[in-house]
Amino acid sequence: MEQRLPRPPSQWDEYVERARQQLPAAPPSLLNGYVRFAPWVAIVFGVFGLLVLLALGGILAVLSPLLLLGGSSGVTAGADAFIAIAVGLVLDVLELAGGYLMLKRSATGWWLIGLGIAVSAVNDLLHVAIFGLIIVLLIAWVHLQVRPQYK
Repeated sequence: MEQRLPRPPSQWDEYVERARQQLPAAPPSLLNGYVRFAPWVAIVFGVFGLLVLLALGGILAVLSPLLLLGGSSGVTAGADAFIAIAVGLVLDVLELAGGYLMLKRSATGWWLIGLGIAVSAVNDLLHVAIFGLIIVLLIAWVHLQVRPQYK
């Protein structure tokens, strides 16, 4: 049987480790709770998001001929809605996969959830959602702190 050698840390791993060391440490009970429950939260919200977006996509597909009545602005709104649903579906699949892999303490799962957190932060920045951005940054702070537990 072939033995797998451990891969050297990537440049991204080094950036994450440097950021983790510069941030104040989170309480151990918070970190333990995050490691225990965050994967389940990601899985539940991933499944729920998939179901909702699939339903919205179906409704939008049925009602899309009505968008033609709105002229070019109706078509633009419909196209924007389809793009938002498609991106949401991809992110929900990544969240579901990341949650499952985090349950197995996989670094890939940690990175997938981290990617979702980063996309949420950018979205909150673009929409100037200060309260949402604060919450996402707090989650990111805890997420960075648990990185050493995922291999």
